[in-house]
Amino acid sequence: MLKVIVTPAENTLFLKTNFNNEKYPMHHLLNIEAKKPWAKLIGGLCLLSLLAACSGIPAQQQATTSSAQLGTQWGEGLESSVQNIEASRISPQQAEQVASITYRDAKALNQALPNAARQLNLPLLQGAIEWSVLDENDRPIPLLRTAQGQLMLGGTNGARYTLKFQNLSNRDYEIVSTVDGLDVLNGQAGSLNNTGYLLNAHRSLTIKGFRKSQDEVAAFRFATPDLSYAANTPAGDTRNLGVIGVAVFRVALKDQSKAMQANPFPADSTYAQPPRY
Repeated sequence: MLKVIVTPAENTLFLKTNFNNEKYPMHHLLNIEAKKPWAKLIGGLCLLSLLAACSGIPAQQQATTSSAQLGTQWGEGLESSVQNIEASRISPQQAEQVASITYRDAKALNQALPNAARQLNLPLLQGAIEWSVLDENDRPIPLLRTAQGQLMLGGTNGARYTLKFQNLSNRDYEIVSTVDGLDVLNGQAGSLNNTGYLLNAHRSLTIKGFRKSQDEVAAFRFATPDLSYAANTPAGDTRNLGVIGVAVFRVALKDQSKAMQANPFPADSTYAQPPRY
């Protein structure tokens, strides 16, 4: 059975009304148990091989970007609801694609890569999904492509950001994401055995922070390394600062009329724990 976590985003299956009477569509989180055709879909992401943050930058400019390293802080609480849905991975042992975006201080990055090509999103699965990073005004933050093909993002200390995925295909996918090497759902080290969000066909998914509970996430905010979540939680490793990762799995959904049920034991679910400063 796929256990789906739902968060506010545009054009998704379910609607929830917030305190300002604005309606937010919801997303779903997927979990899988091995050896069961309809099991909990657990999707995560190992990014150790993707964490060479400065490998695409000329050697003489690496010192500049390294000194301008940023991490992501456990920010303010944002309303974000969760719901479960049954599904299964088509290929449980292999992601359709694994990708990453490296981020550094915007000013230092622009100085180091003044002539880099810029793009507003990263196409996944040959364009089936568009992945973008949005600023606080929901505008895409430009991605700089190095001569070696690495994508780098310029962040501003203290600024909030959001991950957005737009599905342009007829297929349903699971999106498993990490920030600074930590899974955005449970706050543990990224793994391909962790849980992911459901991205429905022709829908969008926005991930605004580390999930704290069924109803709340801690906003993503760029921060100095010492204030990053990874530097202040037992599962974190500061060697993984400055990278956002994603793994995409194709999934098959079960009958949704039967799958969407209230969870009588919500506290048994494991979400990210607060930092320890």
